[in-house]
Amino acid sequence: MNRGGLRTKLLLSHLGVALSSLLIILFLVNLVMSFSFGRYVESRQRAEAGFLLADLEQAYDSPDSWNMDKLMGVAHQAMLRDYSIRLFDAAGKPVWDMGNMGMPMVAVDPDEAATRYAVQKEGVNIGTLEIRGNGGAEQAQNRDFLQMFNRLSWGALLLVLGGAYLYSRYMAKGLSRPLARIKGIAMKMREGDLTERVLLPARTQTEIDEVGQALNYLADTLQQQEKLRKNLTADVAHELRTPLTTVQSYIEAFQDGVWEATPDRLQICHAQIMRLVQLIGDLEQLNAAENPMIQLRHERLCLSDVLRDSIHSVAGRPELEKVVLTLKEYKEHWISGDYERLVQVFVNLLNNALKFTKDGQVEISFIEEPCGITVSIADTGAGIAADELPFIFERFYRGEKSRSRKTGGAGIGLAIVKAIVDAHGGQITVTSNLGAGSEFQVYLPN
Repeated sequence: MNRGGLRTKLLLSHLGVALSSLLIILFLVNLVMSFSFGRYVESRQRAEAGFLLADLEQAYDSPDSWNMDKLMGVAHQAMLRDYSIRLFDAAGKPVWDMGNMGMPMVAVDPDEAATRYAVQKEGVNIGTLEIRGNGGAEQAQNRDFLQMFNRLSWGALLLVLGGAYLYSRYMAKGLSRPLARIKGIAMKMREGDLTERVLLPARTQTEIDEVGQALNYLADTLQQQEKLRKNLTADVAHELRTPLTTVQSYIEAFQDGVWEATPDRLQICHAQIMRLVQLIGDLEQLNAAENPMIQLRHERLCLSDVLRDSIHSVAGRPELEKVVLTLKEYKEHWISGDYERLVQVFVNLLNNALKFTKDGQVEISFIEEPCGITVSIADTGAGIAADELPFIFERFYRGEKSRSRKTGGAGIGLAIVKAIVDAHGGQITVTSNLGAGSEFQVYLPN
């Protein structure tokens, strides 16, 4: 067992709580028992003395005259109760002493204090009864009772400690087993195996189950990121290979004299080189946008003016011949941000909306929020498949490959958009139905 582990800590905590609680209970119970038992013995002795006093009252005939037969009966009753008694008259002179009357002696502790009771008849004090003893069988039984109670209490203490030990081991095992499974899966993830998952119950979930759920989510995310990383490598290689292969083949043909370097062929080489330049420019923009040290020019600006300039930037696109682009309302919404960067955000979103909307409309609207403003860009275009929505803001992700090749682009635009929106402290979300269009919502704080 790990000396500093969860099992040891639970065991010590449970045993500590059980031991301290039981010791306090035992102390209090013994205190109450001792006090109550002492009171019980005292009240019982007082009650028995009352019976003796009643008999002595009947044994008193007249001043200085006591009925000896009745006194013998009183002495006999005292002997049966393991008492040694002495009787004194009102003047304090001895009237009866069990030790001097030939009565069997009762075992009496010489150091034990005697208890005195006044003997009265018709309200007049006629003598004093001195009682000593009660150290016989009854007192031994009382001591045995207290000893048995103490033994049972200590036995209960040991029994409860044993139960607490077993319970703590059971609880610690129940807690450490799922944690050990989670630890094992985390170790496999560290070694690169992202296929293992924590099995979770169907209904009730504890905090440990939530940790397992978070680990499963982390594994899913890492697995997706690993897939995106591999796709990124393949996409970058493809984006570089295609224009480079074209330029290489043309130059080799020129060198071998197979082709003549005509303006049209040189224009094709120039277009491929410009494609590489654009790709490198996009990568530089993405790197600048994702840089945590990105410097934004925070200024008070009108969001409607930003959208108006963004619309003017896409006004020359050929898709606008069949697509209606409308700004639902022109109202001044003031926010704090970087004007040029926000224009870049909405130009990219509008370009995407127009690119995938062959015939229909693109509508821009505002949604006022308590602490900001949300800009909605909705189109009636091709839409995005549900399984692609979580990845559209990743680098070089372009969804279905055959469709994305026809529309062009390197799949960097939305990654740049998200980086700029995040840098402004905002949030971008998307909802889409395949074949029915998409809606991008950009929230920007005031």
